[in-house]
Amino acid sequence: MIENSTIAWPRTFSELSGKPQLFTGLSEEALQKILKNSTLQSYKAGQLLVQQGDEPSHVYFIVEGHIRTLRTNKDGDEATIRMLGKGDVCMEAALFMGGPSPIAVQVAEDAQLMLISGNFIKKFVLQDHQFATNLLKIVTHYYKTAIHQIDSMAIKTPVQRVGYYFLQKHIEQGADNMEFELPFKKSTIANHLGMTPETFSRALGEIKKMGVEVKGEKIRLKEAYALCHFCDLEAAHECMLSTKEDCPHCPLHSESRH
Repeated sequence: MIENSTIAWPRTFSELSGKPQLFTGLSEEALQKILKNSTLQSYKAGQLLVQQGDEPSHVYFIVEGHIRTLRTNKDGDEATIRMLGKGDVCMEAALFMGGPSPIAVQVAEDAQLMLISGNFIKKFVLQDHQFATNLLKIVTHYYKTAIHQIDSMAIKTPVQRVGYYFLQKHIEQGADNMEFELPFKKSTIANHLGMTPETFSRALGEIKKMGVEVKGEKIRLKEAYALCHFCDLEAAHECMLSTKEDCPHCPLHSESRH
């Protein structure tokens, strides 16, 4: 930790694009209560915020940077569970599980985090219906993400896993753009997708043949629909191109074309 400062509302949130899910619909009074029970701290990449087995004491809101959650076994092998960036929330589920945390939390890239008191949150969800609803939506979103992750590792090939991950990042950053950036290092993404760096590298080689250029963390598509054959119904519902019936792979329009 390299900084500890009192949070001022404009400093923390005015530069965020849109109001994050955690604070959607909250009154000014509710926001101020949250701020009074929070601290703003900066961390360097690699720092552990929570050890696996620790008792959760805070919920972390990411103002800047990236963090990841992970599990380790007795031999020290790691599995990346979630990869989180600006506007995301961490430890919200573990806080209500009771007992020790089943995951560790590590800073993946220099980060500025808002630490919200766990004791305050447990009381505030009983007082503010909107805040409780926001937390529930966040938990269910990550539940759905976990289902996708399990599904991916069980039935998808390495190429399909990488392609679907790329498609998700492309949609998140604007599906009408021909370029986008990976938010994490390739080694972290490979671990998250349940594959070795060597397998990940081979998958990238296959994806490059499909019209996808990979240079470092920058991805460039040679044509607009290069990743679309990795699409499924859930990804299609998030994609701004799904309203265009000329997408050759969109599952939303597949029935109408037959």
